[in-house]
Amino acid sequence: MNRDAAFPTRGAALAEWVRDARACSLELVSDLSDEELLGPRLAIVNPLLWEIGHVAWFQERWVLRHALGAPPIRADADALWDSIAIAHDARWDLALPAREETFAYVRAVRDRVLERLDAGDPNAKLRYFVLLTVFHEDMHTEAFTYTRQTLGYAPPKLGFGGVSPGAGQDAGAGSAALGDARVPGGRFSLGARPEDPFVFDNEKWAHAVEVAPFAIARAAVTQAEYAEFVEVGGYARREWWSDAGWHWREGEAAELPL
Repeated sequence: MNRDAAFPTRGAALAEWVRDARACSLELVSDLSDEELLGPRLAIVNPLLWEIGHVAWFQERWVLRHALGAPPIRADADALWDSIAIAHDARWDLALPAREETFAYVRAVRDRVLERLDAGDPNAKLRYFVLLTVFHEDMHTEAFTYTRQTLGYAPPKLGFGGVSPGAGQDAGAGSAALGDARVPGGRFSLGARPEDPFVFDNEKWAHAVEVAPFAIARAAVTQAEYAEFVEVGGYARREWWSDAGWHWREGEAAELPL
């Protein structure tokens, strides 16, 4: 679904966004084994079994409990999935519900949100928190995807209508061949305005920013290009690094990517 479209205001349209986001989340984790859902303890990813529960908890916390005043679905939900209260390293040690119990909770939260949206158009408060939780879930589906790649899991099979990895890309056109775009710089307004239909709290408020002229690549570096950079000794060649990047590389003694 196109999240760039105008923000929906009707209950039925918002319900479709909720369904779409949850379908994507479930398909990105449901094919994994119990062992893969937990995964190794790493500082750069979450256990996926915890993370899918957290996504549903966030929606329950802000839509059902905050905006609608409903009681918790699970008495232990905050102790399991509150990312503010639970340190990252502790998430592997929690007494997490098994996969089917977790997935049942994920679906139950969705269904209760949909029941309310299908009953009629939401007021401004409910609409805001539904949108907040959909966008939060969209961000976590990115995390589900890079976690799978980080842990070497098979690419997901996207049956919900998403685009397969690499679709639409020209495999023969690397980013270097397309060159850089030069941006002249100038003054622009950064941040959200009070009249915007949706605002994240860290976007408040719009203010003028001066940007110096700069250049940026016209396309992202491909995996093949990055592999070539590593293979020809890119981590040891100072001329290919910015000052800040080289300072990081030396400080971490990095010779290869993670």
